[in-house]
Amino acid sequence: MLLDELDGFIAGLLTCPELIMPSDWLPVIWHEDSADQAPIFENRDHANRVLGLVMEHYNDVARTLMERPERYGPLFCVDTRNDDVLWELWIEGFEKAVALRPAAWKELLDADANTAAAMSGMLLLAEIARGDKEVELDDPILTAAPDKIADWVVILNEWRLANHQPIQDSGPTTFTAPGTKVGRNEPCPCGSGKKYKKCCGLN
Repeated sequence: MLLDELDGFIAGLLTCPELIMPSDWLPVIWHEDSADQAPIFENRDHANRVLGLVMEHYNDVARTLMERPERYGPLFCVDTRNDDVLWELWIEGFEKAVALRPAAWKELLDADANTAAAMSGMLLLAEIARGDKEVELDDPILTAAPDKIADWVVILNEWRLANHQPIQDSGPTTFTAPGTKVGRNEPCPCGSGKKYKKCCGLN
């Protein structure tokens, strides 16, 4: 995943009505086509560094949404040729999080008007990004999308906080500290759920 797609994915994980454990979502980051494939790292230290960066970003977004939601801002790429904000990859990442627990998200469509509108808006943008819904190039939704996405994430998060347990800071305990030896038969620190020898230990 690219950074903007990862940011959307993490926003989706954090606003999901149902808690999604890292062991369920980390494999999606490494291999979008097949979560059964082991991620390719140079060595264990490389795996821990990458996992550390992913979890650090996850925790940063979680803290912002919990403590200062008014400061939340999605990470978008900008086209340097015309300064267009490219929100499509972000929404694709968000949609991948929705796909992990589709039934849980349906609850939001039946929530209060603001929450239902926010969820419907996210789904509409996902359709546009996939090319399943055609819109005119001057459609206001396209230019408003970056600001709307930020607002909608905050609304979805507010609903989750009011109706479900808050997401806890995952901290560094979800991956092995750099330099720590992982036994061949222990779970792989990448979160795949496989034994280390059958996953990153193959490298």
